[in-house]
Amino acid sequence: MFRKEFSIVAIIALVMPVLAAAQSDQSPALTVETELCASVEERMPVGMNDNFSSDISQVCLWSRILGCTDTTVIKHVWFYQGDEVSAIELPVRSSAWRTYSCKTIPSGWSGDWVVKVIDAGGNVLKAIPFKVGGAEANTPAAENIPVESKPEGTSADSGK
Repeated sequence: MFRKEFSIVAIIALVMPVLAAAQSDQSPALTVETELCASVEERMPVGMNDNFSSDISQVCLWSRILGCTDTTVIKHVWFYQGDEVSAIELPVRSSAWRTYSCKTIPSGWSGDWVVKVIDAGGNVLKAIPFKVGGAEANTPAAENIPVESKPEGTSADSGK
């Protein structure tokens, strides 16, 4: 009886430090910032939106990954009406890494979409829903629309 109890205690004493070391060696959790957009120029998102017109040819997901301590990968997994239609693996090579993927939107594929950012361990870091088509499609974000200037003291509705 003493030997059996002693061996269990010895095994626990040997395993506990190994488990503690494994937990402390885990890299910190990745943080992700995302923007849905019409394109990416000079590594930055352009035409940010979450509701695109039905005539859009592609939608991009720009991601900034923070907290990576070693090289790894993430995936952008694109879903249309609940079905996976594309999975794109993207490398992450520094503690503040920008990357993106674009999904071609076939004609007639209006409706609900979701793109998920998934880490190398299969954990969903973020899920971003968006819509394509419909009367409620928005124009691009205000910072991407040129502003017309007009002389001071005039108003748009003065016909005089």
